[in-house]
Order: sequence, then structure tokens, then C-alpha cells
Amino acid sequence: MRNTYLLILVFMFLSSFTFAQEEEKEPKHLITAALGYTFIPSGAPSGSHEEEGAFVPSIGLDYFYRLSSKWEIGIMSDLELGEYVIIHKDLNRENAFLVAAIGSYSLTKHLNVFAGGGMEFEKHHNLGVIRLGTEYAFKFNKGWVLAPGLFFDLKEGTDTWSLSIAFGKEF
Repeated sequence: MRNTYLLILVFMFLSSFTFAQEEEKEPKHLITAALGYTFIPSGAPSGSHEEEGAFVPSIGLDYFYRLSSKWEIGIMSDLELGEYVIIHKDLNRENAFLVAAIGSYSLTKHLNVFAGGGMEFEKHHNLGVIRLGTEYAFKFNKGWVLAPGLFFDLKEGTDTWSLSIAFGKEF
């Protein structure tokens, strides 16, 4: 009888330890949709001949996979919804689509910095891209995330700045 009680206590202890680990387990996946604006300092609105800078709305879809509590890898994709011209390169840009492989590091529980590279595809001319950025994630119940972000894209002499707000789900 004494062995039975001991066995029950050991089982309860191990069960509680297993459940406690499951509750603390961080989600591995994050998918977000983003709305933002990209500023092209060396750009001009389509049809203009003066380099005055151009603002273009953008939408994005991102996926990240958590490797550890500090590191994530992922894919960021953005679609610029507009036309502009890069005067000094004589480039017309229309609805450019950017895809970049990203490595992300968590400085704090909410603040991430990231870097990566990829391509910006556009019917007139494709550009290589290096992306640097940061996001501050507000985490809500059931894995929902709201994350404002700031990005800097180096694009073969047509560098851009972007501000966005991403809505997503961790699972």
C-alpha cells in the first residue's frame, strides 16, 4: 500500500512538471500582414522630372520561425502599391514586389532587430535588396500580435525607408 501512494505521488509530480513545461513553451511560428508607407528619397512621383522624394503605400505578408528564445528566421514580402521614378538612374518603378530572407534577434521581450537580403521584382528592372529594421511587438491573448516597424532597404542606390504596422498570430 505504501508503494502505491509513493507511485501515485511520483506520477503526480512528473505530470505537473510535464504540464508546466507545456504552458511555458513559446510558439514557434508567426504570420503577420502589414500596412505601411515607403519613402523613396531619390524618387519622384510618376511623370515628374524633379527628384523630390516619393511616398508609396505598401502591404506585406511575413512568416517567422522561432529557433530559440532570442533568434528567429523568416521571409518578409512587401508589395508597393504605386508608381514612381528614380531620376538619377532613369528607372520607372511600378508595383514593385520585395522578398527577403531575414534573421531576427530579440533585444528584449518585445523589441526585435533584423537583417537580411533578397530581391525586389518589378517589370522594368529587378534590384538586389539588403533589409535592416526593427519592430516592437505588442502581444495579446491567444497569440495575437500588433507590431509597428521601421525598415531601411538598401537597393542598388535607391535606398528607401518604410514605416508599417503588422497584425499577426503566433502559433
